[in-house]
Amino acid sequence: MQIELHEVQGFWPAIWGMRNPMQSHDRMDSEPPEEADFAIHDDEDGFVNGEWEPPIPFRFGSDDHALAMKLANAGTDHGKFLRQIVVWADITATQTWWSEFDTYRMGVEKNSESKMHTLMNREITADMFDFSAWGEDGFDGFVIGRLVSLCEELRVCGDFDRLLQILPMSFLQKRTCMISYAALRNMYHARRNHKLKEWHTFCDWIETLPYSELITGKEKAND
Repeated sequence: MQIELHEVQGFWPAIWGMRNPMQSHDRMDSEPPEEADFAIHDDEDGFVNGEWEPPIPFRFGSDDHALAMKLANAGTDHGKFLRQIVVWADITATQTWWSEFDTYRMGVEKNSESKMHTLMNREITADMFDFSAWGEDGFDGFVIGRLVSLCEELRVCGDFDRLLQILPMSFLQKRTCMISYAALRNMYHARRNHKLKEWHTFCDWIETLPYSELITGKEKAND
C-alpha cells in the first residue's frame, strides 16, 4: 500500500464556523494560513531579484485547539466542523482493501485508475500486485508466477471478460481521494485494530496528518 499526500485544506474556515453556535469568534487565537508570495529583494550590486516564499500553514491557537478537541471528542454532531477539513491523497491499494474502503461514502470522493480503459494496454507483471501475504518461495512462488502469466496470456489474447474475472484481489489500483477529517475519524476508530494489515498502514498514515489528534482523539506527545 502506498499513500501520497497532496493537500490538507479547510482548517481556518472550519474553526471559524466551529465558533458560530456561541458567537465566540472574538476568542479565536489561531493564525490563518498565508499563500505563497513572490518577494522582491535588492542584492549587493543593486540588482533586483525575486524568489518565491513558501506558504505559511494554519497554526492552531491554544483556545481554538482546546475547543476543537472537546467538540471532536463529543461525537459526530458536536464535531461536525471536521467535515469541512479535507485531505487529498493518492492511494494505491489492493482490491481487497478498496472493497472495504468503499463502505465509506459520506465525506469521501475518489477518481480511480480504470481497469476498463487501461488493463489491456500494458504487460501484466508481478509488481502490479501485492502478494506479500503469499510468500515468494516454493509452491507459493510457483502459484504466483503461474497466476501472473495466465493474466498476461488473457490480456494478449484480448479476452477482457475472462481476465477481469480471474484478476486476483491482490491487484493494485490507484485512486485520488478527497476525504474529510470526519470520515477519517470514522475510519480510524472502526479499523485501527482490523485484521487486514492495510488498515494498520492507513491508520498509521492518518496519525501523520496535521493535527491528527482531532481524528484519533489522542494528544500528540510533542503538543
